[in-house]
Amino acid sequence: MVNVLVIGATGYIGQALTQSLIRSGDHRIFGLARTPEKAKTLEREEVIPIYGAISSTEALTKAIETHHINIVVDVAGADKESHDLLGLLKKIGTERLAVASKAGIRTPKLGFIYCGGTWVHGSSQAPVNDLMPVATLNAPSPSMALTSWRPALEQAVLASSDVLDVMVIRPALVYGRSSAIWTSLLHPIHAAAQSGSKTVSVAAELDSRPALIHVDDVATGFHAAIDKLTLISGTGVYPIFDLVTSQESMHDILSAAGRELGLKGTVELAGCGENSFAKAMSCSGNATSGRARRILGWEPKKYSFVQGMDVYAKAWLAGQ
Repeated sequence: MVNVLVIGATGYIGQALTQSLIRSGDHRIFGLARTPEKAKTLEREEVIPIYGAISSTEALTKAIETHHINIVVDVAGADKESHDLLGLLKKIGTERLAVASKAGIRTPKLGFIYCGGTWVHGSSQAPVNDLMPVATLNAPSPSMALTSWRPALEQAVLASSDVLDVMVIRPALVYGRSSAIWTSLLHPIHAAAQSGSKTVSVAAELDSRPALIHVDDVATGFHAAIDKLTLISGTGVYPIFDLVTSQESMHDILSAAGRELGLKGTVELAGCGENSFAKAMSCSGNATSGRARRILGWEPKKYSFVQGMDVYAKAWLAGQ
């Protein structure tokens, strides 16, 4: 079994990923837990907790070596902590290779898979793919301000390939289960439905057509990446993959949510103003996942947020 450490294992994507890996029977899963409560949550889901935080470098280093971790997956969505984690893993990877070299043996590199996002492509209706540049002078569009730090981190991950097996997975805007990231848009719609209002205004752009993906398909995408990491590493394959299953109108999404949440009137998309999070949520993305399907063997199962809104809106509401 491959030993996989998931950073962010108790989070939205992390929970779906750990369960996908556990169900396969091919992986032994560890999760970083900051508190005893989160450790219990992991144990209940058959994930082995590693106590501590990324800032606890000595303890984390010891745990990675003691448990013979093969691949670390970062789905925590942090900025500085992800930079710090990469620095720590590079140090561990360098030492692991040095020890093997001194002993005259070959050893696999420590693997690292980083969770980015398609917002680095910026907002545009023009087609984009995961081989196109981002955050450069020749990039098709500027990255969204909210995640403008990510392209530099992606490049730092790729530059670590001398001591680590690396890959970057970029999910589109995620929905399904708790759909927590959608709360800023769905909550005012639900509140308006409860109060009997005929119209509700939300912070979104009328012409927005976000690229989307269900959280279960994100999990299987990372699962495929874990299984293919060592096969792809060092082959010349560009190790960045976008995960997208649909592009749908924000107006259609929120109108469907309104109907399912009991709104008797209409949802008005009032624009985002200077709200950087609202702008990111309204990011239009005409992206594809052909390379992830072909190279990683990824097979997504869910293809529409709007068509399944009768289920997804109620799942969101149950999580409130």
